[in-house]
Amino acid sequence: MKTVIITGGTKGLGREIAMVFGRANYFVFAFFASDQAAADDLQSVFTGEKISGCVVRHDVTAENSAIWQRAEILEAQNLTLIHAACAPFVPAPLHQLRWPEFQNNFEVAVKGGLLCAQNLIRPMLKQGGGTIVNVLTSAVESLPLSLAAEYGPRGVRVFSVSPGFMQTSLTEKWDARLREAIQAAARNSEPIIAAKTILELVENKTVAGNGEDHPI
Repeated sequence: MKTVIITGGTKGLGREIAMVFGRANYFVFAFFASDQAAADDLQSVFTGEKISGCVVRHDVTAENSAIWQRAEILEAQNLTLIHAACAPFVPAPLHQLRWPEFQNNFEVAVKGGLLCAQNLIRPMLKQGGGTIVNVLTSAVESLPLSLAAEYGPRGVRVFSVSPGFMQTSLTEKWDARLREAIQAAARNSEPIIAAKTILELVENKTVAGNGEDHPI
C-alpha cells in the first residue's frame, strides 16, 4: 500500500496534490486546520472518484495525535509526507508586521513540518525508507537539509520544492495591485501542474533526496 500525508491538503496546491496522488492509487490523508466546507467538498470528490483516503482535521503544531497510529500509515510499504500547510497571511511592509503573525507562520511551516516528520520517521525506517517533501518557504529551508543529513543514509529521501506565485484561495485575498506586481516580476505556477510535478519527483527514484530544492 502506498500512503501519502498532505498537510494543508484541502485547498490550493495541497488539494491538487491530494487529487493527483489519489488518482495515482495512493491512500491519501489530507490534513486541514479549520475550513470544514473545503474539507467536506474534497471528501465528496474522493467518494465520487472512488479515491482511497480521508480528510482529517489536524493541527500540525500539536505534539500528540492518534492519527499517526492509523494502519494506513504504520503498515504502508511506501510512505510519503508532503508538508504544504501555510498559515493565512497578507504580505505587508516589515515595519507593519506584528510578531503574532510571524510566529503563527513560523510554527505552521517549521514546527508543523518537524512534528509531522518526527512522527513518520519511525515507520519509514521500519519499511526501509520513505519520502519527505517540503513546499519551501525561507523559514523552512534548513529543515530538509537537516533531515536528509540524518536519515538519508537510512533510505529516507528528503527534498523541497519551490513553486512560483500561484493563484489560490490564500493569494486571492491579497491586494490586486500586489498580485499583479508579483506576477509580473516573479515566476508563476499553476497548482495542478505543480502537483503533477511533485508526484513525478516522488516516484522518480533517480531523484537524490539529499535535501536539495526543486523549482517547479
